[in-house]
Amino acid sequence: MNDEATHLTRGEVRRIIGRLRRPDLVRLGALARVWATGLRQHDEDDLLNEALDRVLSGRRPWPIDVPLPAFLSQVMRSIASQWRHEDRREPLKEDETGDVFEGESQNPGACYEIGDLISRMRRALGTDPPALGVFDHILADSDREDAQTALGMNTTQYDTARRRMVRQLFEAFHAGWNHEPQRH
Repeated sequence: MNDEATHLTRGEVRRIIGRLRRPDLVRLGALARVWATGLRQHDEDDLLNEALDRVLSGRRPWPIDVPLPAFLSQVMRSIASQWRHEDRREPLKEDETGDVFEGESQNPGACYEIGDLISRMRRALGTDPPALGVFDHILADSDREDAQTALGMNTTQYDTARRRMVRQLFEAFHAGWNHEPQRH
């Protein structure tokens, strides 16, 4: 089986990404926000831009049978995981500046705000234990297979719970954004 038969060409990738509309970009931005949770040195824009760069450059081949949102979501998940591991390997800034984390020392409410947001997100998912379980494993940066095993889910059940989690968080935190395609 050759690479052309299993992955989109760079030209096909450019055409698909070039056709993205504003609602598509809003949805991808929201996925980026989910995956960027807890990153110290990057935000959701960095994450989405890096994912698009890797896909457009061909460094991350796009399988023909995977839809755009699912593929970019997994690319962003992978990049966010890589960045989290890099953050953990960096020496503490205390050695250089005397502060453990520069941003947090200047803004002591940051930890509270993040904790409060996570708490509100958990409450939003409280009536859906599988979605809440997926959320907790994402926050813990668990390996997908490990999360499925711990939650007692197969791949389909995990993906379904993850989609429900994203949809419920969008509904709870992005008032006015209609997730369903408008029917004409």
